[in-house]
Amino acid sequence: MEKREKKVTFSQFQKLGKVLMTPVMILPIAGILVGIGSAFTTKNIVALWPVLGNTYVKLFFNLLKAMGNTINSYLPIIFAVSVAIGYAEKEKGIAALSSVIGFLAMNNVMNILLTSLGILDPAAMKTGQSMVMGIASLDTGVFGGILVGLLVAKLHNKYYNIQLPPVLGIFSGTKFVPMISLLACSALGLVMSVVWPFVQTGLGFMGEIIYDTGMAGSVIYGLAERALLPFGLHHFIYTPFFFTNLGGSMVIDGTLYEGAVNIYNAMLASPDAMFDVNITRFIMNGKVIFAMFGLPGAALAMYHCAKPERKPQVKALLIAAIIPSIFTGITEPIEYSFLFAAPLLFVVHAGYAGLAYLLTYICKVNIPGPSSFGGPFLSTIFNGIMQADKGSNWIWVFIIGIPCFFLYYFTFRFMITKFNYKTPGREDDGQEVKKLDKKMSDEMMATIIEGLGGADNIQHVDACFTRLRVKVKDKALVMPDTDWKQKTGANGVVQVADGVQIIYGAKADIYKNDLKSALNMD
Repeated sequence: MEKREKKVTFSQFQKLGKVLMTPVMILPIAGILVGIGSAFTTKNIVALWPVLGNTYVKLFFNLLKAMGNTINSYLPIIFAVSVAIGYAEKEKGIAALSSVIGFLAMNNVMNILLTSLGILDPAAMKTGQSMVMGIASLDTGVFGGILVGLLVAKLHNKYYNIQLPPVLGIFSGTKFVPMISLLACSALGLVMSVVWPFVQTGLGFMGEIIYDTGMAGSVIYGLAERALLPFGLHHFIYTPFFFTNLGGSMVIDGTLYEGAVNIYNAMLASPDAMFDVNITRFIMNGKVIFAMFGLPGAALAMYHCAKPERKPQVKALLIAAIIPSIFTGITEPIEYSFLFAAPLLFVVHAGYAGLAYLLTYICKVNIPGPSSFGGPFLSTIFNGIMQADKGSNWIWVFIIGIPCFFLYYFTFRFMITKFNYKTPGREDDGQEVKKLDKKMSDEMMATIIEGLGGADNIQHVDACFTRLRVKVKDKALVMPDTDWKQKTGANGVVQVADGVQIIYGAKADIYKNDLKSALNMD
């Protein structure tokens, strides 16, 4: 019983990580807009191209910055809505509406309580207070939004079809959810007024300790973030650093910013602020190196090690996996291509990731690497080359990256041939590699449904970036893990408490839609 509870908890953590990626993936467009707008309004660029000083040209680029900051400024409520929608089982629109009401209620209650106690002073620095949606309140950041979203989703799933007594019948069903959310989130506001200042103090204290770790902290951060990826828990490494004062606190142009993402965006928007590697290391400056150079080197090694007759298939598979790694920072497709076939290669990769973070820290590379900043390639252009006067030190990306390419290439090639790892194209006869980018045929769909124990055994279908997530009634009816790759081209299978997660790479979301269509699911 205890083992099952642990599995359920682990599965719930994985789901939360997947839900949190929805609002995070809105950030790339914000980062690109702010990056472009800031790059073309800096003093050095304007001096180089005087036309950029034209009133209307300046207006255009300032509008781009404003559009990007629309997302950056309202992340907490975006997280609240996203989490509520992600966890709501049905009537997701009502859950979204209720989360907005709940978020506003929580902050209004905190405002009234702080005002009544005479301690409301959002203008004072380092008090943890700020203007939230126009409300002077405690700055709970995205974690306040996440808590509201989780609470609202819990209430929504329990009460969206409630039947009240006839005299109150007009409030039955979905109409009850916004009301109960208003009350519950108001109570949450009272609790947060007491608890959150202590949380802020604790995070700030931990942030100072981590700040002092320097190079060692960068290595541990990079290594841990990669090491937890196979378990789907890597989101819980970087999210606190992204959005809370665990990732740092800094006053920029008279305003206090907390969290590495918020600080970096403020630096971008400020005409005078300079980048700080103690901030950018927490927004994955090391990922620029291994995603844009290291993993392509690993892919080339796997291609050269493939059997000659299978190289055309492997080439298509690896190109489809490397493109998102370079351009969007989504590395899972290429990582999963060798994770299950050769776990030791992934251990080496995680170690090299830590090394990349170490080198980018030493060389003060101030370029964020995650997809939330447009991915390594675009970030190198807009946040690196075009922000050179802010201290991006972009040239080091290539000085470090090119040797990293060859380090990955020769390491992977040696280990694959030395230990005869069954990486793509080296499988035993009868286990041919299937192209990830091939549209699923009706025959393939039938195979997947059969592999899941039949249509009647499938309860719920979902997907993240790389995994088809299926909840089933009876796991005993699901075909063995080894059959998934051979019969459907999966990169691997992860067993969870109430189902399976089948890894298909970048096509997972398309497969989800195809499977839902075949099963006539909403």
